[in-house]
Amino acid sequence: MASALTNKAEMEYAITLAVLDFHTEFMKAHYSSVHVHVCDELIEVALARTTSIPAENQLARSTEGRALLRQFHRAMFDSCQSLLCTRIEDAIGAKVQSLIADVDPSAGRTTLIIRLQESLTTSTARPSNS
Repeated sequence: MASALTNKAEMEYAITLAVLDFHTEFMKAHYSSVHVHVCDELIEVALARTTSIPAENQLARSTEGRALLRQFHRAMFDSCQSLLCTRIEDAIGAKVQSLIADVDPSAGRTTLIIRLQESLTTSTARPSNS
């Protein structure tokens, strides 16, 4: 695991890199903006896509199409979610308890809610074993 991060900005940056690398490598998605908010043991990550995908835009026009897109993205995410958890754990030095993802196909946005096993302020306050 990485050494203890010293401030909130470093944690947010490490999480941003882990999430972007994961989405680029495994989900084949590229995002123009990422916002990370860390609050104790909860982390919220909001991603907005760089470009839209014409087929997804067409599907997103109907309720049934949006449901299919959510189902498709959920299945893709679920298949490699453990890899993202490991990347986040390595980046911030704290264990992930759960991770929830939601996609808004109409807006091209993805939201992740990450719950850690303990507060980041608790886990980063410990002396490192280096």
